[in-house]
Amino acid sequence: MRIAIIDPDEHHAAFIGAALSAGGHHCHFFRAPLSFLTLLKRETYDLLISSAGLRELSDADIVARVRSAVPHMPVVLMATKPGEADIVDCLRAGADDCVTKPVRCAELIARIDALTRRHTARPSVPERFGEYLFNVSELSVSFGGERVMLTPKEYRFAHLLFSNLSRPISRGHILEIVWTRGSDIQSRTLDTHACRLRTKLRLRAEHGYRLTPLYAYGYQLDRVEPMSEAFASVEPLLAVAPSTPLMPYAVYK
Repeated sequence: MRIAIIDPDEHHAAFIGAALSAGGHHCHFFRAPLSFLTLLKRETYDLLISSAGLRELSDADIVARVRSAVPHMPVVLMATKPGEADIVDCLRAGADDCVTKPVRCAELIARIDALTRRHTARPSVPERFGEYLFNVSELSVSFGGERVMLTPKEYRFAHLLFSNLSRPISRGHILEIVWTRGSDIQSRTLDTHACRLRTKLRLRAEHGYRLTPLYAYGYQLDRVEPMSEAFASVEPLLAVAPSTPLMPYAVYK
């Protein structure tokens, strides 16, 4: 999972980041909420962990701005005091969960796992997205009476797209989840995998789905009404993202 962490305390952020990274998550650190909210216009994340009581924005403002950009992104606030009133304030601000600083990493990981189950519900049994049935045990996708075998990377890429239907996914997000590494993968490698998925899974408008490359940003999968034969061959060339994304780096000032 791709996790954004807002914490002005660099040592504390590095501490919890190391624990989450050891669990297979990809962490991106921000010292201030405005830096994160600015990048959120050009990058995608699965979860936000933010310090509570920051001077730049109130907790409610942070949650509201995140919700307006990504309605279903879970938000965990870190209260600076262990008192009940502070935890209640965090939850009333709209957070999905709250922990106290300094964070106990085992507790944080358990809470993230619980949030993930509630928000995404990704079981190990076959998972259905519309008419597409994903079987992780054999890396196959079944649809329209066919079963298509995928490589591990193709399966992760396809699952990421379908589980974020109608949501733009940045190239950085795709690279971390599919290739489990940074931006050193060549762009044409990602684009080649997208082309293969479009062909293998028939992700074209005439079949009810459209996989669109977002110029200088990433990809987006949408459910669309099947097109008539007269227009089936006409596909949008390139959707334009708001602006050119910045690839993530360790700490954002």
